[in-house]
Amino acid sequence: MLQLSKALISQSIAFYPNQLPSSGSRLYVEYSQSYDQSSGSLQGTIISNPANTPWLVANIAGNSLPDASGQYIFYSYELVPGGAAVWNTDFDQWEVAATIWDDATGTNISDLLSVDRAYISGSDVEPITQYVSPNEDARYITYIG
Repeated sequence: MLQLSKALISQSIAFYPNQLPSSGSRLYVEYSQSYDQSSGSLQGTIISNPANTPWLVANIAGNSLPDASGQYIFYSYELVPGGAAVWNTDFDQWEVAATIWDDATGTNISDLLSVDRAYISGSDVEPITQYVSPNEDARYITYIG
């Protein structure tokens, strides 16, 4: 299970993909919360070399994670630059594209790399105070009667 925190600026995740991505590609994740089925997507940067390790390591920005804490299902895809722009899979918005659509090259969602469970500590949970030093004793008085 992946564990992520919205409070961190950047964090790395590692998972074992069903197939290795091509070099120079990025990560695209579609997520769905297990509790209320809310969903969304985010992008990350693949930092591992697929030729050297079967594990895929990627960086994800904390501010791209959902606000709600809980368990999610992550569908991880490879984003491949170049190639023909495919309608409804490309990330260029129609209004922003400065070329004829038939001539456009874009970033396309490629094959499904992995399906994983993830726990996200969102911004809707109060931080937990951890007492780590041995000199943090509490005193209390118990009254009987």
